[in-house]
Amino acid sequence: MFNTVSENITARQVFEYYGIRVNRYGMCCCPFHSDKHPSMKVDTRYYCFGCGEKGEAVDFVSKYFGLGLKDAAIKICDDFNLIYDESYHAPVKKGHS
Repeated sequence: MFNTVSENITARQVFEYYGIRVNRYGMCCCPFHSDKHPSMKVDTRYYCFGCGEKGEAVDFVSKYFGLGLKDAAIKICDDFNLIYDESYHAPVKKGHS
């Protein structure tokens, strides 16, 4: 599902979907610190010049809503009506005996 999100959704789409206004220059006020003037650049990824917060769409949703990365990816898929493989699980590392 992480690939589904990264191949179909940009950070800017996520920001705007969840109500954060991004100006025509791709800048917005950072939702992670007290920001009176736009200091965050948002495009396919995001970066705040004020506090250094950065990442992709899943990282943003995880931090903004207090979710784990997997739950954030699921939320994006559900909110944007993306189809993903629910049965996929990351490979389990085998221990050494």
